[in-house]
Amino acid sequence: MAAIKDERLAAWCEAHHVEGVVLQRRGNISWVTDGADVHVDSGKETGVARVVWTPKRKVVLTDNIETMRLATEEFGDEWDLVDRDWWEAAPPLPSGRYASDMPDDCIAELRCSLTDLEVERARTLGAESAEVVCCVMRSVASGMREHELAGEIVGGLRKRGIFCPVMLVGSDERIARYRHPIPTEKMIERCVMAAICAQRHGLIVSLTRLVHFGPLSGTLRARHDAVCRVDAALRAGTVPGRRWCEVLADGVRMYEETGFANEWTKHHQGGPMGYEARDFKATPTEERTVQESQLVGWNPSITGTKSEDTIISSTREIITGTDNWPMTSHGRPDILCRA
Repeated sequence: MAAIKDERLAAWCEAHHVEGVVLQRRGNISWVTDGADVHVDSGKETGVARVVWTPKRKVVLTDNIETMRLATEEFGDEWDLVDRDWWEAAPPLPSGRYASDMPDDCIAELRCSLTDLEVERARTLGAESAEVVCCVMRSVASGMREHELAGEIVGGLRKRGIFCPVMLVGSDERIARYRHPIPTEKMIERCVMAAICAQRHGLIVSLTRLVHFGPLSGTLRARHDAVCRVDAALRAGTVPGRRWCEVLADGVRMYEETGFANEWTKHHQGGPMGYEARDFKATPTEERTVQESQLVGWNPSITGTKSEDTIISSTREIITGTDNWPMTSHGRPDILCRA
């Protein structure tokens, strides 16, 4: 499938009158190589190698610490590895007409439509990630600390070779107070939400699930039903060729119809994804369009609850669903009520 990437890059270089591209972002390197992983420090956007791609040659630039692993485990024979001693400065960008993905990601548009291999990888990643999250959430207990719950989810993912670049856990009042509740020492009492971004082969999917101990209040029931209707509207509107601002407008109208008109302003609603958690966010002025076979993560929220899964644009197929989770009448995951 890497040949498809070569064709896209060759056409892009010709259109932009450049000889090749220098890629430093980990996501772009994973994309062009069909999955090479050049990270050591997961907190960095760049990794321990950069690549120079031209229609005639593919080169990996790294140091002598990384050469053996990258050559053996990450890059195929079509890539030439050029190393330097670790104490030497990285070589300058090649002379000539080359584009670079730093600081601006110039080739992001090329990643939009997934190849067949990427679609299958995303489906598998989505299914396994959802299985881990739902299994852990079905066993969560009142009195557990948020950190414990996060640890069980991340550990379950790592056992499957899945990284977790985003791990959010909020319980009780923290769900309503914070849109991005990172885990804390707080004890879970009545309600808990877990939201993740999961990554393997460079691809990323996202999902959110909530558990409540005892029956839901009428207020939370109404809010979750409403946010599920928003999510369903966003999913239904995700049609290749439509502008992202138009799809977002579908969701905004549903917020209004359900009586929560201003809630969309309190957090972004999501957007296209793939080798980034979100390539960009759908906004009221975003004129770019939905592409074929594109991963999309919508994450509408109403204070106290949220709905999120990953879909494939062409069919609106949900790839982070499971068969063992309660669903609402709108086809979205419900809040799991436990005794």
